Amino acid sequence: MSDESGAALVAGGSVPAGALHVESEGPTDARTIVFLHGGSVSGWMWAPQRAGLQEFHHLVPDLPGYGGSREVPWRTIVETADRVADVIRDRAHLDEDGRARADVVGLSLGALVGAVLASRHPELVRSALLTGAPLRGLGLVMSWLSRVQLRLWSTAAYWRTRGRHYRVPSEAMAGFIESGIGIDPSSARRVVHQVNEGIEPMLPAVADAPVPLLGLAGARESRRIRSALGAIAEAPRSTVRLAPRMHHLWNLEDPALFTEVVRAWVAQGAVHARLEPVPRALLRPPRRGRSGRS
Repeated sequence: MSDESGAALVAGGSVPAGALHVESEGPTDARTIVFLHGGSVSGWMWAPQRAGLQEFHHLVPDLPGYGGSREVPWRTIVETADRVADVIRDRAHLDEDGRARADVVGLSLGALVGAVLASRHPELVRSALLTGAPLRGLGLVMSWLSRVQLRLWSTAAYWRTRGRHYRVPSEAMAGFIESGIGIDPSSARRVVHQVNEGIEPMLPAVADAPVPLLGLAGARESRRIRSALGAIAEAPRSTVRLAPRMHHLWNLEDPALFTEVVRAWVAQGAVHARLEPVPRALLRPPRRGRSGRS
């Protein structure tokens, strides 16, 4: 497989030099939450949750190619998950048994990384909340469209249009545009290819992950994203739900609800009462070639 494709599921070779940019804050005796951002943003997207969950210790990495980690090249999803595992080992608070562990919250690309992290490093993960994860890829039409859009990634107009599509609030739009333009172009191409393909070969390992998993999607996300919850539902300690009336970037669309969903899950292992069951028909894998439209 070419370097452009990124060999999404194989770490391969030595890890490139350079440490991820990680922001850390919160009480020294609190349990750690690791927040993993989506593929169009960076760690700034978690500002509402960081403000609303101050009773926890936060680790917020910018993934390779993004934000403060722009100079660290993105190579593969597996390698990125292993990098995050190192962050947990080095910087997460110790649990009652003296082990570094964290609760993981990931959205979109961050949810893909979180799924791989939970399957490869379950000893480091107390639980994982994964929302909007394109586990089975984006389908032929959306994959083609995302490759076309790469030509526009350096323009503010493109990111403004995409932000409106994601229902990004007006007060967050400037940060959304700035972080989108700032993504390393080479890393962006690899990320787009890998997200388009999904992590289908790794789904059996995700289904075997022994940690508690909460799989979520916005009720108004594409059918392909919502149906991917079926892969999480196969795990032994999993729960899947839909966030009512929400779209993809719903931690910004309804930050109060997202924050309370995280608090209930991390603090109590509970599923927030406003989340909705997933219709059984949605949990079946989509037909090959499906576009992923709602």
